[in-house]
Amino acid sequence: MLALEIAKLEQENIRLKEQIKKLQGICGGIEVPKNCEYCENFIQHYFKNGEKYYPTYNGCCQAGNRIKSRKINDTCKAFIKKQYGINYI
Repeated sequence: MLALEIAKLEQENIRLKEQIKKLQGICGGIEVPKNCEYCENFIQHYFKNGEKYYPTYNGCCQAGNRIKSRKINDTCKAFIKKQYGINYI
C-alpha cells in the first residue's frame, strides 16, 4: 500500500515539474520591478489572528546592514531577484 502511494506521489511530482517548466517558459521573459517584495533578501512580517497568519506588507532586509522596516514597494542597492523554482529534488 505505501509503495503504491509513493509511486503515485512520484508521478504527480514529475507532472508538476513539467508544468513548472512550461510556466517558466511562458513567464520567463517577464521582468518584475526591483521592489523588496520580489527580493531574495526581504523577510516578510506576519501577524496572527486566531489560528491564521496574515502578511503585514512590510518586513526587513537581511542584506548587509539589515535595514529594518521595509515596505514591499521599497527598493535598494541589495536587490537580488527571488527564485521561485523547485530545487530540492
